[in-house]
Amino acid sequence: MQSSTKTATIIVGVIMLVAIVSSAIVPALNASRNQTNQTSPTDVPIPTFPPPIANLNNIAFDQTYLHPSGLFTVAQPAGWDQVQPLTNTDTARVTMTNTNALSVIEVSVVKPGAPVTNLDELDARYTTEYLRQSWSRYRDERETARKRDGDRLIIDFEMTLQQATYVARQVSWTDGDWIYEVRVVVPENAVDTLVYVLDNLIPTLHPNKQFASTPLDWAAYFDSQANDIIRYPSNWTLGDSAPGRLASITFENSIALRLQTEADTTVADEDAARAWVEANRSGATILSVQPVTRGEASGYSVAYSFTDIDGEGHSGLAVLLNGADNRVYSANLRFQGADVDLNAAEVAEQYATFKQVMDTFMVLPPMNLAVEATAEP
Repeated sequence: MQSSTKTATIIVGVIMLVAIVSSAIVPALNASRNQTNQTSPTDVPIPTFPPPIANLNNIAFDQTYLHPSGLFTVAQPAGWDQVQPLTNTDTARVTMTNTNALSVIEVSVVKPGAPVTNLDELDARYTTEYLRQSWSRYRDERETARKRDGDRLIIDFEMTLQQATYVARQVSWTDGDWIYEVRVVVPENAVDTLVYVLDNLIPTLHPNKQFASTPLDWAAYFDSQANDIIRYPSNWTLGDSAPGRLASITFENSIALRLQTEADTTVADEDAARAWVEANRSGATILSVQPVTRGEASGYSVAYSFTDIDGEGHSGLAVLLNGADNRVYSANLRFQGADVDLNAAEVAEQYATFKQVMDTFMVLPPMNLAVEATAEP
């Protein structure tokens, strides 16, 4: 009996000892396991901005950018060498990027659906919703200031990109027909760069308002050697072309436009203009000749007709301009349709596109081009 009682007491003691040890060890093991399984959060690095441009006077503005639409020219600052143009039905824009300075420049010419003729109307255009769409690549964008300076509207912004803070300023104005926007984005530590670039860039923006009556989304052909330019519908095709040489623009099989320059010659009078067309189109019948002036150049617009080898009637218009460099600049349009006098007012509506194209042909002043204008796809 005593032996049984002693044995039971020993068993109970062992069980209690195991329970005490387990109560101490198991929580410790669980705590260790939890610490092992927990992953320490990783800090997201915030990008470090490069130092601002030390000597702003080193930013040159002596190269000119001609937008592929032909609608405007603007200086291309040294360092902002990545260029991306855009053209649609209401906007012609170029974006220039300086990857070293983490800076972006946007220059836009906008033709609004309804006329914007004063600062009040311009101010009302830039609603929060409208501006938010233009900052789609950034986050947390907010307007920090808005003021007027003379005929210009100035809006300041702050936004983030990859957890870094950027600042921007947009300067806008209108001439009652087009709206002009110049926007510069820089890191928050480069405000002086922003102000300097804007102050020097804005005076270089020059619209080619002689093209205001043509659609914004037309393309342009510019000969960087001869400096002649013409705008045409974007569905026309630029074929053979090279600076200083013949350029060909076509549409399907019904329209052909040729541009060329001839050195050491002039079209001195109406007879010379007639002779030029007859030499370039065998069997041409001259319908009319009118004097024209385009910028600093003057010459003649010659309407003519001819018949092809299949007996089909065609018409044409040649605009001949005498350049100051003793050259003749010519744009020669040919199209299907007999005896169409594009110089005559009565055909203006039916052949409005042809007339608009030929009215854009002119010679621009010499430019130190940074990027040559080419037709956009």
